[in-house]
Amino acid sequence: MKKLIILLFPCIFLNAQNYKITDFSKDLYATITTKTKDKSSQTLKVFGLKNKKPLIIEEVHLDEYDFKSTKSNIAEIPYGHQSIIIYDDFNFDGKKDIALKYGNESCYGGPSYTVYLYQNNSFVENSDFSDLAQNYCGFFQVDQSKKQIHVMTKSGCCWHQYSDFIIKNGDPFLIKQSEEELNISGLYFETSVKEWKNKYITYKYKTIAADIISDYILVSYTLENNKRMYLIKTENNNLYYFFTKKNGDIELMYHDIFLYSKKENSLFFGIGNIKYKIFNNRIEVTVDKSKTIINADVNTRKNNISTIYNTFKNENIQNLEILN
Repeated sequence: MKKLIILLFPCIFLNAQNYKITDFSKDLYATITTKTKDKSSQTLKVFGLKNKKPLIIEEVHLDEYDFKSTKSNIAEIPYGHQSIIIYDDFNFDGKKDIALKYGNESCYGGPSYTVYLYQNNSFVENSDFSDLAQNYCGFFQVDQSKKQIHVMTKSGCCWHQYSDFIIKNGDPFLIKQSEEELNISGLYFETSVKEWKNKYITYKYKTIAADIISDYILVSYTLENNKRMYLIKTENNNLYYFFTKKNGDIELMYHDIFLYSKKENSLFFGIGNIKYKIFNNRIEVTVDKSKTIINADVNTRKNNISTIYNTFKNENIQNLEILN
């Protein structure tokens, strides 16, 4: 007679994995449930420790995280690590709010969050704060000392936008927005600023791209008034003159025709009735018949004015003419 052999296997449930996050609050904890068949999709829940009832339930897509070792409240702005959970006072009312990362839908595939404000012993999703954590580059910066929120976004290498918000009537209110774009020459940034002064005012300025121009400087030095002079040759062999404030803002820029005097070892150009003559140790500015001399700190000088003539001979400078 044949014996019936029955093999008994242990019952294994492979439908889901659960992870617990407890490091962001003494009063709250969170769980992440992920399906083994679709690790890109999870359910994130936030609970109160007292009643252990879910306060927030959100479907998220966080497959890039190691849930066993994840840490909360990290926001390395703008491009560093940003946590699944950020627990902080976003609207400066003295009560901590919570932001939950649901995916990577901010600029250039950066992290995106839903923001919940603490109200009446619960958390309520706020679309205005969520917008700041979804439509810029990653999570926003919370400045508790100034009670401001800062965001940044960009397009490519050469355009950036920076925005500062205060909280007004419980909502984010824009007080300053700066748009910075690198000029086609690659030598300076053009910045437009919108700022709230009982009404929005707009102003513009230009700033030398110090990190970029270092390889193109023919001559430069600091002057006695702490301003700085640069003579720069672009890749397409055009000469630029920059006179900048101490902070790098451009006070004067010129890139039309220059005259080089071999006899004086000086560089000359004119704008209307104002004439500029640049030497190794000074700049002479003549308005009509009145001359002003701005002395240079020669210890800060890079290269000699003769470098311009040597460059002209060896590489050409299109907007330079040579005088005997």
